[in-house]
Amino acid sequence: MRATLLLTVVLCALGVRAQQVPQYSQNVLNYFNINPAVAGSKDCIDVRLGFRKQWVGFENAPTTGWASVHATLRNKKKPYLKGKHGIGGYVEADDTGPLGYTLINLAYAYHVRMNKDHYLAMGTFLGVKQQKFDVGQTLVADFNDPVLASRSSTFVFPIVSPGIWLYSRTYWAGLSVHQLLNNRVPGIGVDSRLSPHYMLSAGYRWRLGRKTSVTPNALIKLSRGSPMAMDINAMLEWNRVLGIGVSYRNQDAVVAMVKVGFLKFFTVGYAYDITTSRLKAASSNTHEVILGITPCIPVDPSKRIVSCPIFE
Repeated sequence: MRATLLLTVVLCALGVRAQQVPQYSQNVLNYFNINPAVAGSKDCIDVRLGFRKQWVGFENAPTTGWASVHATLRNKKKPYLKGKHGIGGYVEADDTGPLGYTLINLAYAYHVRMNKDHYLAMGTFLGVKQQKFDVGQTLVADFNDPVLASRSSTFVFPIVSPGIWLYSRTYWAGLSVHQLLNNRVPGIGVDSRLSPHYMLSAGYRWRLGRKTSVTPNALIKLSRGSPMAMDINAMLEWNRVLGIGVSYRNQDAVVAMVKVGFLKFFTVGYAYDITTSRLKAASSNTHEVILGITPCIPVDPSKRIVSCPIFE
């Protein structure tokens, strides 16, 4: 849509700091990408592969792909009594017509044991971002518009995104700030910057029986130049094998989710966003798929790390 391209260029030229990080629907399956303090929360390596196609049929709609991995640095000779270290990383690629980026993040987190069943984790992402802008896909009203002098791509670093996370066997709560440094994006647009994005999350797991549980949770996102985004969702799970969930994102979508565990170490999640905003007149809905690989083996209870409910 020409109007969409024109609007994109105008926003870029004016340096408006709108939503600059991807939208996810299956937050419970993707918390490491949201908060670096999650690194090392599981007893084993945790791998996630994801793909999201937003607003199918809408020209230049966001398409995002990502891969992440995190694990605990463990000392096999000592039980986990006081604290533990977590490391990880993820790569992410996002394309939105003339605009796009590739991001590489490394993570470190330290988990402090507060008591038998509670941990407080602090961590940070440190990364580099390649910001891309295809002038050939743009349409401008003024041929002297300075945006036409923009580079095709530029590197922005360091990208620093800290986070803090409190968790136990039944609940979690966390706060993270993406793009904390408010980095300037040189050579693209006029005073373009990576504005900070604040993400507040919390959730609780209720046991309904020996094999059944329900997990309501929420994620609130704030950034300058964008309205507050709030996801409220709940997942009903049976025996850690099948999960069915629903979610609501204010002013945007209602989401249906399903999660299936298979072959012992694998989980696949699918989300279907039903657009409720005015964009529904020009597009279909959104698809998101996440594959989780967690090759955990039984451990001695005296050495077991506190398990957060989202990683059971």
